[in-house]
Amino acid sequence: MSKNNPFVAIVGRRNVGKSTLFNALIKKKIAIVDDHPGLTRDVITYRIDTEFHSFYLSDTPGLDLPDHEELSESILKTANEALGKCDLIVLMFESPHVENFDHDLLKAVRRLNKPTIMVVNKMDSPRELVHMSNFYELGVSDIMPISALRRDNLDLLLDKITAFLPRNRGEEAIADVRVSFVGKPNAGKSTLLNALLGYDRSVVSDIPGTTRDSINEFLNFENKVIEIVDTAGLRKRSKIKESIEFFSLTRTIRSIERCDVVIHLIDAETGITDTDKKIADEIVKANRPLIIAVNKWDKIEKTTNTFKEYTERLHERFFRSADFPVISISAKEKTRIHKLLTSAIELSEDSKKRIETGELNRQLERMKRSGRLPGFGSDLKVFYATQMSQSPPTFKFFVNDASKFRADVIRYFQKELQKLLGIKGLPIKIKIEGKPRNIRNVQEAIEHREMKRKSRGEKRTGTTYGKGTKKGAKKGRRG
Repeated sequence: MSKNNPFVAIVGRRNVGKSTLFNALIKKKIAIVDDHPGLTRDVITYRIDTEFHSFYLSDTPGLDLPDHEELSESILKTANEALGKCDLIVLMFESPHVENFDHDLLKAVRRLNKPTIMVVNKMDSPRELVHMSNFYELGVSDIMPISALRRDNLDLLLDKITAFLPRNRGEEAIADVRVSFVGKPNAGKSTLLNALLGYDRSVVSDIPGTTRDSINEFLNFENKVIEIVDTAGLRKRSKIKESIEFFSLTRTIRSIERCDVVIHLIDAETGITDTDKKIADEIVKANRPLIIAVNKWDKIEKTTNTFKEYTERLHERFFRSADFPVISISAKEKTRIHKLLTSAIELSEDSKKRIETGELNRQLERMKRSGRLPGFGSDLKVFYATQMSQSPPTFKFFVNDASKFRADVIRYFQKELQKLLGIKGLPIKIKIEGKPRNIRNVQEAIEHREMKRKSRGEKRTGTTYGKGTKKGAKKGRRG
């Protein structure tokens, strides 16, 4: 993110509509919205550009968290740090009346001594305006009625926000590499993000499923701008029953599809689980470059060959893992976490590699002569191959019979092409195009058509086929 752009934070009690307002102002469904109170746990930020202004808008957790809840202290710490860094506060109340905590919240915001815009949300009809008088007991004269759900008065609110900000159209940081952290709940994704940033950006807890929204942050590393997306922990689809988890899953999969490299965190103590396999399947299905990070390595008792033996067991449990780099890390102890980013940069650059068509076909000829693929050159023939695109590298094979190029045959070519490109962890896509099996030349095509005509009992009329009627002849001409 550009440090030249101001930050605006939306603040209020739980369930007053902060996330709904956030989504309405940025005109995207980024924050998860639900009637469940206390849904937002992390600070979610998005850049807004108007004609003369650029600023970052932040959706913060509700500040009226009960003391007895396990995550309250961590969530409030994250929210208060965001408030300390912001340049303007949008303080949100909820119709129809003032709650006790609203008074405490107003005092806390005033102590921050920052410009503040006060709004009353859920004014969803003209009848609700009668409740505005209830909010003047807060001792404020300038307070704006809005409906985040119906988008009423939001243009006026945006005008009031920009009136406090300097006229500035700052340039947004453009990522050289976009990296997504994925894994099952409690694998250590948020701890890894905080370790890389050097401060507590995400709420960290031993409670599985703490992160619900995807969190984007930028950092400079080895002269590259890295955008990191910390995603919600993924569970098996069959276990996802609440709408909250469904939305988290949807956003995580979207983050996987849009990133340059995926880092899949696995808990070293539990090893790879069925859930991890399902997550890996989602990554492979999205054709994204993948690095497997075995986290919490500090908790593993080690001997000389510990890592080698661990990776061998990993490959036995999940054979596809042999296709990807495996790195042992400790996010808590910050062990080898920079190696992850170095590997991600290298993998992203590798995904842009290209093989010239002549070299590709010479390598295919070499594979044929090696004899490692039975039938290659006789039953299995590749007449010509070319690389269609990059990121991921995508190839098209023109073959004698597409039906003979089964999944295991295609996998052989994928692994050979990975070796040729000198990469590991990068998916290879191969599209197969076969020749028609029954019609091989023009004469055979004519004979084939003649046989079909006779089988239908049609008469031949010049160069068209019909049943002797004008209607039939017209059909023939159209055909």
